[in-house]
Amino acid sequence: MARQCLFCPNPVNSKEHVFPDWLLKDLKLVTALKITIGRKPSVFLATPEVEVRSVCRPCNSGWMSRLENENKPAIRAMINDDPYWLTEKTQTSLCRWAVMKAMVIESANRQRDLFYDSGERNEIKSSTIPTGTLAWLGRLSAKAFHAGGTDIWGDVERIPKGFHGSVTTIIMGHFVIQVLSGHTLPQFGQTALRINPKDGAWNVTLLDIWPTARGLQWPPDVSFGLGKQNSIRTLIDRWKIGTNLA
Repeated sequence: MARQCLFCPNPVNSKEHVFPDWLLKDLKLVTALKITIGRKPSVFLATPEVEVRSVCRPCNSGWMSRLENENKPAIRAMINDDPYWLTEKTQTSLCRWAVMKAMVIESANRQRDLFYDSGERNEIKSSTIPTGTLAWLGRLSAKAFHAGGTDIWGDVERIPKGFHGSVTTIIMGHFVIQVLSGHTLPQFGQTALRINPKDGAWNVTLLDIWPTARGLQWPPDVSFGLGKQNSIRTLIDRWKIGTNLA
């Protein structure tokens, strides 16, 4: 029996690029890429051309393609390290794009249940950001590729695992985006949730784009690097907090 598309009832018959084709051509980078899915051994690909087979052709060539094209000017500027003014509309579209990518990336791991439910996937298709979502933009001083997600859990009012979150970080060239979506047990609701990451200079290294600000100038004041100081790894791991939520 054919698998169903992430975003509609159609059968899966198309592959979505994790890193867009046009971006790989723009950057002209050929580099090995390490892929780790769940607890499987890591594998290495000769190039960062990675595809995930989890959508249908009408979605891939329809609304997903339109969303990609809508964000192309902003992403293209940032991957090439050109300053960019982010309107509220641009921030919303970038967040929607990042959540869509997060949904595709997590679908590559068939050893686990999907974090985003069918309602949230329908919301993204219909231009709505799922409740309990936050998103940030950063800058990497070097050029690199990374796309990865991780689950996080926390206690809420002493109830173990009252919160379940999914964090996805995408790096393309100098462009860095991180999105966090959270689910809490029904009795707590979403609006009351307050969670804090590990300590870090997040106010100068990241721009909060969801919920949106009136207007933001990329890049942030301070960039991430590949070395020990202000390492990009601190961003990827910043929600591995191991503390209770109130």
